[in-house]
Amino acid sequence: MFFKMMGIYLRFWVLVISVTFLWGLSFSTAKIGLRSLEPFSFLWMRSLVSAITVFILIFIMQNKFSPPKITGKGSKPSFWVNIFLHNLVFLLYYNGLVYSTAGRASLFLYVQPLLYVALATLIAKEEKVGLKAVIGFVSAFAGMVFLFGDNLSSKGGSTWFGDALVILAALVWAYQSLYLKMNLVGVDAYRITAWTQLFAVIPFVLLAFIFNESLPVTVDLNVITGVGFNGIVGTGLTIILWIWLIKEFPAKRVSAFMFLCPLFGVFLGALILSEPLTLFMITGSFLIALGIYLVNKEST
Repeated sequence: MFFKMMGIYLRFWVLVISVTFLWGLSFSTAKIGLRSLEPFSFLWMRSLVSAITVFILIFIMQNKFSPPKITGKGSKPSFWVNIFLHNLVFLLYYNGLVYSTAGRASLFLYVQPLLYVALATLIAKEEKVGLKAVIGFVSAFAGMVFLFGDNLSSKGGSTWFGDALVILAALVWAYQSLYLKMNLVGVDAYRITAWTQLFAVIPFVLLAFIFNESLPVTVDLNVITGVGFNGIVGTGLTIILWIWLIKEFPAKRVSAFMFLCPLFGVFLGALILSEPLTLFMITGSFLIALGIYLVNKEST
């Protein structure tokens, strides 16, 4: 019995660390990809690779390829609204990442759980905000104040514009998550992911053309790293690990550890991209991570 429990405990931590590490790493790899690609070009390439990756996973699992069948009143509009919201998140995030750092972007994007709880409380009346959640919100807000008080930037200038876009992406992501939960319950996660990514390709190609974005003459290591990791690993491998995790363990228990994602994002940005770690940055990181943990822990 002891060894069985230890095995379950070890498996939980291996999966949690793997998922949060890979998601944290996606910020640095995206920043690398954006060195050689402009935002909309990066978006359509990443979406195409992501769609192909998930369709391959669907083929391996012998699932249906067709778009998920959604029933109920307003089902078709709900499907398209979800696609719009999902891709708006990435549009805002990748454009924001151009002007911000990987570390800051990871912190601001992962205030999403806090925004989700706030929206669920205000719109769906699903959440009750207790003392832990209140402390969590205060902690995260204080962390954001520290970050906004820091002039950290890989280019030596202000990152506020990029930060604002990433925070807006987090808000849209929170609303999209709530919208998905309220309108598309029970939909095949693999198929909705694959078709959402596929439907994004043409609009992003058109936006790249409208904004006169140029493609690199050769596919260099930056493109392979950014598009390859975020399209294949960030979407494919991590989705599999995430689904295994929430199938085997309570989702609320898992969500309590999502604060690790921005922490990995910050320190991997410093390690891989040599982004400076100031006292403001470290303090803000800790306060936001603590806030995410407390708000998620409130629900467990």
